[in-house]
Amino acid sequence: MKLIQKGNSKLSTMYMFNLPANKEVCGRTCKGCYAIREQQRYPTVEPARQSRYEASLQLDFANTVIQEIASVRKKPKYFRVHASGEFYDQAYISKWHKIAKSFPDIIFYTYTKRLKNFDFSQLKSLPNFVVIDSFHYGRLNYGLLDKAPANAVICPHQKGASIECGVDCTKCMSKTAEQTGIYFKKH
Repeated sequence: MKLIQKGNSKLSTMYMFNLPANKEVCGRTCKGCYAIREQQRYPTVEPARQSRYEASLQLDFANTVIQEIASVRKKPKYFRVHASGEFYDQAYISKWHKIAKSFPDIIFYTYTKRLKNFDFSQLKSLPNFVVIDSFHYGRLNYGLLDKAPANAVICPHQKGASIECGVDCTKCMSKTAEQTGIYFKKH
């Protein structure tokens, strides 16, 4: 099984890496988690994510992902780390540092609820890795749009704009997002 995968319909121009959404990996279970609902709706999703999690525990994980990205004929401009799942320990964060450092022309980006649990300074120091706090607004970065914080940067796709992530909009993929955060409509 390949560890990296083509993006979903919203992220079709990029590749991604996902882990299972569960308490073991994420450190919590969030009410209304879309990734858990996806795992329940599509029975083959969770076992595939679990296999990726088990692969991520291996010492050769970074090298395997590096080889897979290197073998992609048309390199993506952006790579989403964890549309599902979370950073679960410091060694795992270091593995992503090694991966991203190997591809300076690819922007890696992620959302995390674990900024207070681990040291992300290595990742954040890379010009091509964007780490966005999922608690930027003092609470989870999703909900009803009419209840969004006044200062929230709302994803244009969430407001109904017909855009393609990574093509028409790159807010999530810029270092600015580390300071501003991004807010999403709960789905």
